Amino acid sequence: MGPNLTRESPVRALVTVFLLLFLSGCAYRAQEAPPGSWQAQQATLARLQDWQLSARLGIITPDERGSLSLFWRQEQDDYRMNLTNVVGRRVFDLSRRRGAIQLTDSEGQLHSAGNARDLVFRLTGWDLPVEQLAHWIKGLPGEADQVEYDADGRPQSLRSHGWRLNYLGYTRIDGLWLPSRLDLSHDTTTLRLAINQWELKP
Repeated sequence: MGPNLTRESPVRALVTVFLLLFLSGCAYRAQEAPPGSWQAQQATLARLQDWQLSARLGIITPDERGSLSLFWRQEQDDYRMNLTNVVGRRVFDLSRRRGAIQLTDSEGQLHSAGNARDLVFRLTGWDLPVEQLAHWIKGLPGEADQVEYDADGRPQSLRSHGWRLNYLGYTRIDGLWLPSRLDLSHDTTTLRLAINQWELKP
């Protein structure tokens, strides 16, 4: 079971209400891109190593569902991922710095592991493909991923390691087409991301 979403029944009730609002009201309309524009920006996306975003993250499992706020800061291979619930309370703060992965939980306890996905799952029960998502969230599939493209040449869906992603919207930021909304599913876990803001570092 995930932290903070099950131990506090008033918060859990609020989470359910906010999730319904999230699912019904966060749709982004895909913007039209010139044909071939995504292929032209692949090399730029691969070089894009410093960025940050804020988003709403919906998590649905057989046991619970919740709507969270996500802040993600990426610097080369290092990152900081902060999740808070609907009342602004920290769910966890996950970071990678010089190869060391650490997670601070809702009680302020610090945990370490060699694999971010395993660490998050062990402490929360949520399956988050952290390392792969750093590329997928930019709209940059891996070489082994099975990809389908939309009419403008941008990734529309992909399959990788049991995950299925659907890109539901794009927005143009600093000359690049970046995802604004995507859904991910794996086994019984569904993740829904609605990105509110991108900030790219030169």
